Amino acid sequence: MEFHTPELRFKFKSGRPAGSKRKIRILPVFQKQKPAELAALFELPELESVLEAHYGVGSYKGAAGQILSLPEHGALLAGLGEPNAFHPETWCALFRSVGEKIARYKDASFELSLSPQVREAVERYAASESQLRDRLKLEVKKKTPARAKRKEAAEPEEGEGEESTNDYASPYNLSELISQTVVSMQSGAEAMEVLKTTAAARKQSAGAGAEKKRAPIEIGVAASLLKGDTLSAALERGQAIAEFLHGYRYISALPGNYLNPETYEEYARKLAREAGLTIRVFQQAQLEKLGAGGILAVGRGSAIPPRMIVVEYKPPKARYARPIALVGKGVTFDTGGISIKPAAEMHEMKFDMCGSALVLHAVALAAKRKLPLHIVGLVGIVENMPDGAAIKPGDVYTALNGLTVEIQNTDAEGRLVLGDVLSYACENYEPLCLMDFATLTGACVIALGHEASGVMTASEDLAGRIDLAGRKSLDRVWRLPHWSVYGPGLKSDIADLRNIAGRPAGTVTAMRFLSRFVDEATPWAHVDIAGTAWRGKASGSQPRGASGWGLRLLNQFFEDLLVEP
Repeated sequence: MEFHTPELRFKFKSGRPAGSKRKIRILPVFQKQKPAELAALFELPELESVLEAHYGVGSYKGAAGQILSLPEHGALLAGLGEPNAFHPETWCALFRSVGEKIARYKDASFELSLSPQVREAVERYAASESQLRDRLKLEVKKKTPARAKRKEAAEPEEGEGEESTNDYASPYNLSELISQTVVSMQSGAEAMEVLKTTAAARKQSAGAGAEKKRAPIEIGVAASLLKGDTLSAALERGQAIAEFLHGYRYISALPGNYLNPETYEEYARKLAREAGLTIRVFQQAQLEKLGAGGILAVGRGSAIPPRMIVVEYKPPKARYARPIALVGKGVTFDTGGISIKPAAEMHEMKFDMCGSALVLHAVALAAKRKLPLHIVGLVGIVENMPDGAAIKPGDVYTALNGLTVEIQNTDAEGRLVLGDVLSYACENYEPLCLMDFATLTGACVIALGHEASGVMTASEDLAGRIDLAGRKSLDRVWRLPHWSVYGPGLKSDIADLRNIAGRPAGTVTAMRFLSRFVDEATPWAHVDIAGTAWRGKASGSQPRGASGWGLRLLNQFFEDLLVEP
């Protein structure tokens, strides 16, 4: 199969865009900035009267997310709302919309300019984290709580407006803001309508009917914002993340008749070749020799045999002797098998391979950025179909680590695949840490909705690192219990364990099942991305459809490991 991964829509550079195309300045503005001030700030005198007219009739106020396009005056105003309500999530949402809008422009180049007020808002926001932390401390050393003092500290000064809650993690600075801008604009510009053949779709996306390669739109970023090297590094970081976020979202968006275990292998080989990764593919015969009974059991109902794919990035001077191991669930389509799913929304089960797509692209991103970390990505690729040969409720299989498992629900198949892959990772790599990512349980969606993934781990260190990376990257996580008290429901009358434990705490009992396949001495975290891997409506930093959740988190996790003393 030929894969048409969309090209990045924008080309970012330090300084003003070159060429003879009409130039439009992108101006992020706050709600209370006056037309005369804005015209002077951005050296566009004619803007004052135009803005006075728009402000006068109320068609534009600079409210959060509000965009005013004035191409004839060489300006596009992007509203940030109240200065004290600034938040990285609001910024990302705004520039996702800006990217979507300017991707439609013809024969234009752009320059992003930031006012001193934006810089001040960024600095104020970065400083607010430590202030919030101090404000919410328990005053255990005082006999009487200083309530009045706390209340006074919590209230903004007169005229400041309502202050946003800081749930980001410092350091937050202009460099981070620039990287976020690049990623947000690139994801906003690409709707991933990859199989549309209409003329309109061809203009917006590298769809199946794309006639020729699109020329990228050039965007200059004011060189005065940061020192040259720092600005270039921020732009390069953002472009690298955006490139692999595109690939991750693209492969996740493909339907099951385009992406199956066979074609997925083709894509993984292509990605590994382009990123310089080593790759090993375990076909059905090799899986049988390994004794990977879980992967084989799930794949029995499909006409296309399953695979296990291992990609590895091993730089010559890795910071740590042992690798970081990432494991991903790759069910290219999940009907539920014999325990078949309801027809409503079953088409969304093409997204059941998002965990594997995240893992493959995270390893490729690390290689692209030449991070000095040894990283291994392991994914189990299967299609869960009902068939005369398919596994049935009550069947028992033997997993790769020798445990026997009674299948009581064939729609709880992802954990069977992950169990074998986790066992293989522990036995063959002795990882520094192990993380698995899977669209595993609907219970996680009920618990956390679409704004955070569930994290379960016995390692306090790993939990803290994942939480910090999630807060920095805006790929949010929330920790759920990992305790063994949730395990007894997995007892089977005829096998070592069964694959379900009933409806209560379904996300946690799934993790307890997986724990039986992980070496107890390995720092391991299970991340359930069922609610975050795709979404029907864009929100904040997350685009509609395949969201690409987790790539920014893992990139941040890698970076944080490299600043260890």
